[in-house]
Amino acid sequence: MSMCDGVTFCLALMACAAVLPSLALAAEGQSGPPLNIGSRLELFVDDWLIEKLTGAELRLNEPAPREVAVTFDKPWEGNTSAYVAVFQDGDVFRMYYRGSHHDWKAKKSLHQLVCYAESKDGVVWTKPELGVCEFQGSKANNIVWTGVGCHNFAPFKDANPACKPEARYKALGGGKGSLVPFQSADGIRWSLMQETAVITKGAFDSQNLAFWDSVRGRYVEFHRGFRNGVRDIMTCTSDDFIRWTEPEWVDFGNTPPEHLYTNATVAYFRAPHIFMAFPKRFVPPRKKIAEHPNAG
Repeated sequence: MSMCDGVTFCLALMACAAVLPSLALAAEGQSGPPLNIGSRLELFVDDWLIEKLTGAELRLNEPAPREVAVTFDKPWEGNTSAYVAVFQDGDVFRMYYRGSHHDWKAKKSLHQLVCYAESKDGVVWTKPELGVCEFQGSKANNIVWTGVGCHNFAPFKDANPACKPEARYKALGGGKGSLVPFQSADGIRWSLMQETAVITKGAFDSQNLAFWDSVRGRYVEFHRGFRNGVRDIMTCTSDDFIRWTEPEWVDFGNTPPEHLYTNATVAYFRAPHIFMAFPKRFVPPRKKIAEHPNAG
């Protein structure tokens, strides 16, 4: 865990869908005066709250594989759907993801767009025909956006009490070397808040996330950057989602550098002063094998 501008930041590396067992948290304990946590809920994710452990240990549990929940099998979803973003909105789970098709011979994407699915339980998903965006002459699809920023469009529902109704849902999407802001009243029909990029320091060729920090009363954002040639995570904050602070590197303490392709950062809903991140580790030297001939 690291502290950055008063934020408690917990990190668990992910390779595909499995938590790396080598990152099991050690609890050596710390001495000093008692910590006053008031009435807030805390998580035992490291030794910050622990002076001594006897007959117990902190352990990262591995996720249990289950059946496939969503299959990207529509023509507009293509062969390179990616960057899924899911959040709960009342009694509905909303899912947004990139639909794209890559021509391996031409080495380019034929299209990129944003798709939508929803679920009542997070297990059984539907792709509603929204009639919002046209694909190959038809609007009978679940596409919500086809303009700039489709490569890594990542929405959230804004919990800011001062949020305007027309901007109840917000998102950041990657432009050319930058991020641009989006808004929506219903999470389906989207528009640019402005065409000018709001964050320009970084790499951005990843899933870049933002959300309302209810504890500190501001927006917070996490995006891709390169630090000494290694893929890493940068962060900045904003009061209005338009004017952002200068991006800073997330501090992981005295740990070896790892290529972190995505960051998957969220505020833990039972203790929102704690941010939890589940980045995907990237291994550049990995080679293609016969069973998986395509890169990735």
